[in-house]
Amino acid sequence: MNRLRDKVIVITGSGRGFGRAMAYAYSLEGAKVIITARTISELETLKSTITKTGGSCMMIPADISRYDEIKKLVNSVNQEFGRLDVLVNNAATSPWKTFHETSVNDWDHVISVNLRAPFLLSKEFFPLMKKTGYGSIINITSASAQMGFVAEIGYCPSKFGLEGLTQCLAMELYEHNIAVNSLGVAAPKGKRLKPTELTMMEASRMPETVQNLYADEESMAESFSDAWVFLALQDAKGVTGQRIGSSQLADFIRINGWDAAERNWRNKFTKAVYTSYDMPEMVRYQTPEGGFKELYFK
Repeated sequence: MNRLRDKVIVITGSGRGFGRAMAYAYSLEGAKVIITARTISELETLKSTITKTGGSCMMIPADISRYDEIKKLVNSVNQEFGRLDVLVNNAATSPWKTFHETSVNDWDHVISVNLRAPFLLSKEFFPLMKKTGYGSIINITSASAQMGFVAEIGYCPSKFGLEGLTQCLAMELYEHNIAVNSLGVAAPKGKRLKPTELTMMEASRMPETVQNLYADEESMAESFSDAWVFLALQDAKGVTGQRIGSSQLADFIRINGWDAAERNWRNKFTKAVYTSYDMPEMVRYQTPEGGFKELYFK
């Protein structure tokens, strides 16, 4: 349980959802975790949970759509630790609006959080990793980086762009021994992830039958810690430039072992391969109100 002992790890968007689970899992492994998000109350409850389990956690509220707050975050980490081992670019947003509903401000905000911020965070934290002589940058991706979805007119392009950023950084930071990979989200079998925009307070008000469908931090850590720790411990001499799913990597390690995983993905980069698929008769998409609508293809 101490595979990340004293590693300094920053996780954006860690107040809820996937980032919250990663922060919890990394703290159990002995890492010094810096949690950051806009909603202070969510960070406070996570810090309390981590502290109760004996973990180390530093809370730095920040709106990463703003460059000045990114700079403050970086300066705080530098002043406290003087280094950074792992950066997890997890924070993401989506207004769940269609093309006709999406305003220019909506578009700019999604791109700012989902794509611009990972670039700026990587750029600003790079000197700390370079000084250490190694590092790992993990960009959180999803199926929205593979294909288009209705009401994700900004979200999908941002995730497609994040894959391009991952590949470029993996090449350019190779000489500095910094690994850069993208990691797909997942939930334990029989569970689902909380929607991106669903706050912890809103989730607590939902019927218990709905709440029970969502994965909690404990189940996420139990299912995916091996995969998340594996990527955190990579540098450019190991696995870099890869797009790997949490379930995919966790299952591979469980069946084949850690060393086999490194052999399988080491000394490779990834390129996108576009394939056609059958047009569906109908798709369901989320609305800003949290409901669903249907779009038919005739």
